[in-house]
This record gives sequence, C-alpha cells and structure tokens, in this order.
Amino acid sequence: MTISSKLRFTLLLCSSILFSFLAACQVITPTSTPTLLPPTETITPAPTDTPTSTLTPTSAPLLRLSGEDLPNLEIGEPGISPPNRLRPQIGNTRQTLDTEHFRIHYAVEGFNRPPMEDENGNGHPDYVEEVARAVEYVWQSEIDYFGWPAPPPDEDLGGDDRYDVYLQDLEDDGLLGYATEDDEARNGDNPNTPAVERYAKPSYFVIENDYFPVESMYSTVAHEFMHSIQFGIDARETQKWLWEATAAWMEGEVFDSINDADPWLPAVFKSPDSCLVTEGGIERVEDYGHWYGLWIFMRYLSEQYGHAAVRGIWELAAEHNGYVSWDISLESNGTTMEQFFQDYSIALLLRAFEEGVSYPAVRLEGTAYENQPFTPVDGIGQLGADYIQISSSGMIIVKLESEKLTGVVVGVQDDLASIFSMQENQMSLDSDAFDHLYLIVLNTQRAQNVPNCHITDYTVSVSSGGGPQEPVELLPAENFSVPYVEGLLDYKDYFPQ
Repeated sequence: MTISSKLRFTLLLCSSILFSFLAACQVITPTSTPTLLPPTETITPAPTDTPTSTLTPTSAPLLRLSGEDLPNLEIGEPGISPPNRLRPQIGNTRQTLDTEHFRIHYAVEGFNRPPMEDENGNGHPDYVEEVARAVEYVWQSEIDYFGWPAPPPDEDLGGDDRYDVYLQDLEDDGLLGYATEDDEARNGDNPNTPAVERYAKPSYFVIENDYFPVESMYSTVAHEFMHSIQFGIDARETQKWLWEATAAWMEGEVFDSINDADPWLPAVFKSPDSCLVTEGGIERVEDYGHWYGLWIFMRYLSEQYGHAAVRGIWELAAEHNGYVSWDISLESNGTTMEQFFQDYSIALLLRAFEEGVSYPAVRLEGTAYENQPFTPVDGIGQLGADYIQISSSGMIIVKLESEKLTGVVVGVQDDLASIFSMQENQMSLDSDAFDHLYLIVLNTQRAQNVPNCHITDYTVSVSSGGGPQEPVELLPAENFSVPYVEGLLDYKDYFPQ
C-alpha cells in the first residue's frame, strides 16, 4: 500500500491531480516561515515507562516541539545508491548521504536532481544536507522524545538497514511526498516494539527534490515518517482517515512553529456535518481534504489526554480494526466514543484548543426561530454535527425531532459557555441569559468506510415555556468566534479550470 499523503502547497487550487486516496488537491501557502536557529538544547527522551494503550490524563504531558533547532551533523563522503528495480528510479547516476538512522538517495543529473550548490565542498548538495538534518530531527522527535516505535529494518534493500529516503521531482504529480510499504520485505513483527505484530511492514518514503519554502520539506518529512511508523505497527489498518489525520497531526507536534497543516482546517470547520470517514471533496466540495483536516480530531484527543493517547490508538490498531481501538482506549478512561465526539463537537464551536484563536469559526447550518420549525437542506453524516443558532427570548423549549440523532445546547455569555444536556431530545432554559445560543445536533452513528456513509435528516423546533434547566458543565469560551451561514459552493467555482 502506498500512502500518497502530502500535497503540494502553492497559491492555486488544482483539480486534476490523481493519487491513491484523494482525487484533487487543495494547495495553500503555509502561514509562517520561521528562521532556523542554531541548536541550543537537545531533545529530552520520552519517559522510559512502557508505552500504554490506555488513556490516562497526564499531569506532565510532553510538550510540542517548535522545530526551530535542527541538529548539526557530521556528514561523511557520498556513497553510491544501489540499483533496485522496485525502488524509485530517480536517475542513472545516484548518490547517498548517510546519517545515523537514514540513507538519503538523490540523483546528481537529470530532472530528479536537487539544487546542486555545495557551499562547504563536501560532495553533498547543501539541500540534501538540510534534508539530512530534518530527518534526524524528526527521528529524535517522534521516536526518542514522543516514544513512537522505530520502523522495522528493510533487510538491506536500500544497501543497509538505515531507513531509506528518496528525493524525486514530484511536482508534475502535485505531491510533496509519499510513503509506501516495501513489497520485497515480509509482513510480520516489528522487532523495535515489545508487542508481537502480525502486519508490520518495512517501508521507505519519497519527497520532493526541491522545496520552496524549505519549511514545507520539514513538515513533509514529519508527515511521511509518521506513515513509516504506522507501517511498522499495522500496515493493514483499514481506517484510511486515521492514517492521514495522525500524520498531519504529527506535523504540528514536531514543527509547531510552522503550522503547515492549518490550511486543511476548513475541511472540518466549514463542513462539520460530513461523515467522519469520507475523504472529502466528492459529495461536498467544502470538505475537500477532510482526512487531512481531521488532524484536529487527533489534536483534541492529545490535548485532553496527552500525546501518548494517539500512540495508544495505533498500538491497539495492530490487534483491532475500525473503531474498536477507540472504544477500548476511551472506555479505559471512563468515557465513550459518543461522549468524546460530543465534547469534541463543543470544542469546535468554542475553538477550545490551545491554538484555537487562529482557527476558523465553525460553519452555522442555520437559525431556528420561535414557532418556526427549522429543517436543513441536508442532514448529517455519521460522526458529524450541525450547529443551529437559537433565536428567541425568555423561557423556551428546544426540541430535536429525530429518532437517530442527539443534541446538546450551548449558551455563550462573555467568555463562559454553559452546556445543557437534552432528555429525550428536549430541554428548556432562559434564552435571555445568553448572548449566543446554539443547538449542536450530533450523529453518533458510525460508518466503517466511505460506501457506508449516509445522511440523517432532522427538524428543530423552539417554543415558549418550560422551566429553567441547570447546565451540566461550564467551559471557558475565550476563543469563541460567532459562526455564520456559508452557502454551499459549486465545484466549478471552487476548482476553476
């Protein structure tokens, strides 16, 4: 299996790029380009306790890394890249740059060669040396610091047991990089983990031979190496969204100063009612890049339970398919997937994330007025949510008419959000107590794969009456931004020819 994962970021939108999981690519310039600083400190390894597959709130979570301090390396002389018909054919004349953990293969002639400037005259292009610094930093971050397992060795298919990285001109394919399992290597156990896997697989990844800005290369390496780790845990994991959501999430964990995955957030915030597992951009263009945008789902998990919670999901995925790993992990923490999804949906409305102030406002589906039942033009996909504004005054009764959907009411006043539960899809409160009032309609049903996705319809009614109901929870809302209705886009307008 090949994970064609990182798409090229430019100022345009493209519509004709085909690859394994997505049919088109949204391309957006990263939001920041920090200057790299000389190394000032080493990365402290993760705690040495055995990684756990349970979600336990941590009092000392591992902090995200800025990515501003890449290591200085001792670079040896160029080597010769061995021929292998099943590996990328990057040119007739190929060299290698070896680091402690990686072997980087690059062409020295032809269209696949990287920029050949060699300021220090050591025989390696400066750009390849920067790739070497980036991959070693990512190893230190993802494996030594965050505690993920190293990928299994590839039986010397790249010349030795170092992890192989190939530089190739991917621009015509619209990609920044891809990772793929090694067809010549065997499935089985990863010797770098305490568990005994059945479907671990060696892999290699390919990245663009000339990035601009170079920060895109840094985040791409973090993304693709995460896929390499995933192959080394469970190369047969069936939840395709989980592959991309986790890899895009890892970009921000390792290079928090770059935020290269932020441009995918509109796929979630502007289409929150899309079926969780849909790749996006097919039924509704607003959710284009949905698998990537779901990195925010993983961030919510990690901000609630620590970075290791995401690793725990993947450790369990080696034994269980679908949502089973989620159920086991969340149950061990005294909650359920349904409750977690409700909390996550509230967080989208409030932008209740550490960096939420820079995130988009969630899309408003519409407004329910008193004595005017509201039925949206479309319903909600599995593990999706709609956000309905409640416009009324005084004591009101809010009712959700649906046999399969549930709801939660959120009232925002100043920087505080009051959360109200619904009993049998009905609740009452004093609407005058809030500046903003919303019903979040939740579809907690699950789709195992894209063909199983379907829409569930509903109606919301608001009437006067009832008695005051106490909130079940109060949450900070300092990042809250008022949602608004955005019309559905036409595909031809979104992807102009």
